Amino acid sequence: MIDNKKYYEQYQWDVIDEEGLSGKISKFFETIPDDVTSIIDIGCGNGIITNELGKKFTVLGVDRSANALAHVKTEKLQASSANIPLPDVSYDMVLSSEMIEHLDEETLQKTVNEIKRLSKKYIFITVPNGENLNKFQLHCPECGKNYNHSYHLHSFTLEKLKDLFSGYKVEKAFYYGTPVRRYNNVLAKLKMKICPPASWFPYFAKKTKDEKTMCPFCEHEFVHNYRFNLLAFLIDAFNMVISRKVPYWIFVLFQK
Repeated sequence: MIDNKKYYEQYQWDVIDEEGLSGKISKFFETIPDDVTSIIDIGCGNGIITNELGKKFTVLGVDRSANALAHVKTEKLQASSANIPLPDVSYDMVLSSEMIEHLDEETLQKTVNEIKRLSKKYIFITVPNGENLNKFQLHCPECGKNYNHSYHLHSFTLEKLKDLFSGYKVEKAFYYGTPVRRYNNVLAKLKMKICPPASWFPYFAKKTKDEKTMCPFCEHEFVHNYRFNLLAFLIDAFNMVISRKVPYWIFVLFQK
């Protein structure tokens, strides 16, 4: 995770509610084993999932953002995912949902170690499914750096998750969520190379045309204006022909 407190507090948790999460939350309840009574949700954000789980389980929400934790109704702890001040094997299950893809390499390894250390029985991970990080790129006009629209730094497949949590048994693994179209990596790189930055965002994506953002590197705030570019349009159209749609999330339940 880029260590930029301003961007993290202001932009990571400015959305308090999200559409389409009711089905995802139902999948959590269906998948969590019967012998789980206590859960620690690391990177709980604004508590949309944490608060629902708290209606059935003893749940501790952990996040580095005080703004996010203000909306968490269960027990909560402000801490970095890489250093959580709790005893070993404290909870039946450690949950991390849509968090580890935001972490830089060093923080990711430390976070995985913390997840393993705190778990008594299970580890439950959900992440975007094989996301192409070049698909949604933004370009900062101030510092000139490019970054993923959702501030994602890693792309995960089931095999990568198995490697990350080697030594643990995969109890359940499945894909879920609204199907999203893959973006061919060669086409994505070609589009970034030959098309203006304002046209990088796929025209066929269901996103607003203009979005306020802040560069996580230099903190420059700007409205990204998407402009039509014929080459970018043709590349996106070709990608629709050759790339299939897949469910958005991977769910993996590991057991010790």
